[in-house]
Amino acid sequence: MELNKKRYRDLDTYYKIKYQKKIIKLPLDGGFTCPNRDGSLSFKGCIYCSDDGAGEWTYKSAGDIKNQIAYQKKILSKISRKEGYIAYFQNFTNTYGDVEKMREMFFTAINEPDVVGLSIATRADCLPYDVLDLLDELNQKTDLTVELGMQSVNEKTIDFINRGYDHKIFDQGVDKLNKLGIKTIAHTIIGLPGEDEKDFLNNISYINKKDLWGIKIHNLYIENDSYLKYYYEKNNIRYNMTKDDYANIVVEMLRNLKADVVINRLTGDGIKENIAYPAWSKNKGAVLTTIDKIMKSEDFSQGGLFS
Repeated sequence: MELNKKRYRDLDTYYKIKYQKKIIKLPLDGGFTCPNRDGSLSFKGCIYCSDDGAGEWTYKSAGDIKNQIAYQKKILSKISRKEGYIAYFQNFTNTYGDVEKMREMFFTAINEPDVVGLSIATRADCLPYDVLDLLDELNQKTDLTVELGMQSVNEKTIDFINRGYDHKIFDQGVDKLNKLGIKTIAHTIIGLPGEDEKDFLNNISYINKKDLWGIKIHNLYIENDSYLKYYYEKNNIRYNMTKDDYANIVVEMLRNLKADVVINRLTGDGIKENIAYPAWSKNKGAVLTTIDKIMKSEDFSQGGLFS
């Protein structure tokens, strides 16, 4: 089995070493909503969030969770290789709502053949005690990760994106999961209006301080028919970050990040037809190749500047 030759601790290699086989995430739609969508906090949602709640690669039309898993296996698997799977509840807020519904779906998923783990995307303000009890139970039975949308530690940015809660609440959510020994992933966005490299490195400093297990670094892309596109056009804002700009920012973030943090993502992955700009974000492979080339040519590595 060939391991990736990355200069950072990428998720694919992490799983290959741990399980001695290729591990594939299966994006699943549990039918959840979000307090930022149902009127509890807002009806608008976060300004960058798509109508699918970041679930562009889920297939709710396939049916219940068992059928969705079967469908995703069919389209993502390769007969020739040894594989395992992570059931990934991706879109909207997957710890918001009826806990018994969550229990049924999560346990259905982890009991499917060759599913070695469970990944749950959610909000830090949606971790009440009964949900934490369920997550604690799941953590004893499967390889559990919980993904929290941090986006930024800059309070002005948090308010601008209409997230609905401040960084203090995010920090409390991380503490709750850390206390239970649950592997936590922070999702950050690079390119939000008004932010610069100082903000991006502040995000990294926070992740280092809190000893988070993983990080997702996501470039801002602006979708058609989104509030963010309307905001840019109304205020005559130009999206000026180039692919090389983004790659160099990511490299600097990686160099300042602790070497043991697992890199779950280094670029956005939207549906090309839905992206208004930047055009370069439609080519995920080119973005990743650019990052890798800089790391290799300059002999950089994850954690090289961490102290």
